[in-house]
Amino acid sequence: MRLYISNILDFKAKNIESDNSEEMLKFLSENNMINLDDVRNSMREQERQRLLAKHKYKIFQSTDGRWRTDLPDETKKRKVRTIAKSSLEKLEDAIVEFYAEQEDEQYIVVNTKDTVDSLRKLFPKWLVYKQAHTNSATYIKRLISDWNRFYDQNEIADMELKDLTRVYLDMWLHNTIKEYGLTRNAYYNMSTILKQSLEYACMDGVDILQKNPMAGMKVNTKLFVKKPKPKSETQVFLRSEQKLVAEECSFRVNRNPNCTTPIAILLNFQLGLRIGELVALKWSDIEGNYINICRSEVEDYEMAIDEKTSKAKVIPKGYKVVDFTKSDAGMRTIYLNSEAKRLLEIIRSINYNCGYYSDNFILISSQRKERSNARTITTYLEKLCIAIGILNKSNHKIRKTFISSLFDNNVNIDTIRETAGHADERTSLNNYCFNQDDTKELEAKLEECKNAMTATFQITS
Repeated sequence: MRLYISNILDFKAKNIESDNSEEMLKFLSENNMINLDDVRNSMREQERQRLLAKHKYKIFQSTDGRWRTDLPDETKKRKVRTIAKSSLEKLEDAIVEFYAEQEDEQYIVVNTKDTVDSLRKLFPKWLVYKQAHTNSATYIKRLISDWNRFYDQNEIADMELKDLTRVYLDMWLHNTIKEYGLTRNAYYNMSTILKQSLEYACMDGVDILQKNPMAGMKVNTKLFVKKPKPKSETQVFLRSEQKLVAEECSFRVNRNPNCTTPIAILLNFQLGLRIGELVALKWSDIEGNYINICRSEVEDYEMAIDEKTSKAKVIPKGYKVVDFTKSDAGMRTIYLNSEAKRLLEIIRSINYNCGYYSDNFILISSQRKERSNARTITTYLEKLCIAIGILNKSNHKIRKTFISSLFDNNVNIDTIRETAGHADERTSLNNYCFNQDDTKELEAKLEECKNAMTATFQITS
């Protein structure tokens, strides 16, 4: 018979010496007196509620259906910044993460001379190694997130590396796929930590392991959850929505003729750039009817690792422009249609009349009088969607809309791939091809198709 979790926690706190608490809990678990997972979950929930109790700001659901609140931020004029999430649970998760980070001890770079005998000690060292090979804060954040989700609270994190046999890892990976219902992409992202950290442990100069037990390992792909393709109306701006966006942007330009941000949004409907590529454009990139995409904005950051816990986090330092794109395929030349040229000339005129200049960048913030960044565009677009009463859609959805339009106009797939900056045409086909018609427009086209087929295959009585 199992003891109640609360009783166990009281028992641990009051009657067990600290040095023996883990041993006692292990004994109780092995004798089916408690479930350690239940204990851990209970303790996590208690900690979650403690952190939520620290939050003194109003939590509310706005008219767009998103949940919002303020968080302390000394860099802002109001000393707070507003965050928004699609659900109350996600908003509370963000609140908990914020106050947990506030309570963290000062992070320092991990001591690389420590004895490495487990994944928990190996992970931060491998992460430092990976950081040297990327400029993407998003990628590092994803690795940390996957570690926290799949490894940190699992027994595999503290097992001795020598005990991570091929058989054990094979079983652990297959069980993880089934437990979390992983898609193919989610699995490969998650397993990157295990595969590459063990590979790192085998490298010359590291010499922690002689052989990577993960090398060449394959999993049963039939176990992967098949994620259905999302509905078009959530992935692109429908034609009816594009009209509303254009009208709202025109209204805002007339109301504030010194602001180029709404024009930048319209411009990207003609270019289909990644947000980092858009804000990194310079006038010198334009050559006749074409514009060269050769740089991008990235998040500037520092990575810090707690020496005691081996926990890592990314510390934002703002944004910077680098002379390369997301991938080699991203370095490309895009045709400027007549509408793109017209919008660029409007921006050029505003910049000239207002005296905007920042290292030859095309998009200048009217408030800061310096280069616009991704956050500026993202925030503006979010507010614009709210104003016209449509689902909040990001710049990436503008990019998908542009690429879908190329498909609709029968542009060659290789040209679409090159214009989009994709290395593989399958990426363009599988992830960027969506219907832009609303329900009535689609039904009309299907009816037209039916009529054409009826005329072709008439049955005579």
